[in-house]
Amino acid sequence: MKKMIYFDMDGTLAGLFFVKGFSAMLGAGDMTPYTVAKPLYNVTEMNAVIKALKSKGYEIGIITYADAENLEAATIAKTEWLRINFPYASVENIHITTKATSKASYYRNGDILVDDARANREEWENVGGETINAYFRAKVKMIDALKALI
Repeated sequence: MKKMIYFDMDGTLAGLFFVKGFSAMLGAGDMTPYTVAKPLYNVTEMNAVIKALKSKGYEIGIITYADAENLEAATIAKTEWLRINFPYASVENIHITTKATSKASYYRNGDILVDDARANREEWENVGGETINAYFRAKVKMIDALKALI
């Protein structure tokens, strides 16, 4: 079994929180914020890093949350964003779920979670996983932590 690197989306890969009025829009069932959010990374640099990680045997996955009321529409919108902006994860490694499901439930021996939310990283670490802090004020930038795995 290959080692997985799972990425969170909102606040880690996608700048959802920078979309004006995102919360009200999502609350009203408008999934536009998921499709218009800008990547939070340098695309060229991320392409090179992901290519190098894959050559080292890593697989890429996504674990991201959406509201239960809009899960189907959010899944469509988030999948489209990934297809355009972060096409590195195969469909079977993309998990779009509600917060009722802990991200740690996807952990398998040796997997890594890249997430901006401390609570998600702590749960992952509590089951034995390794994490990368993707919070924009982290001491080590996400891209540099990924490069260290190469």
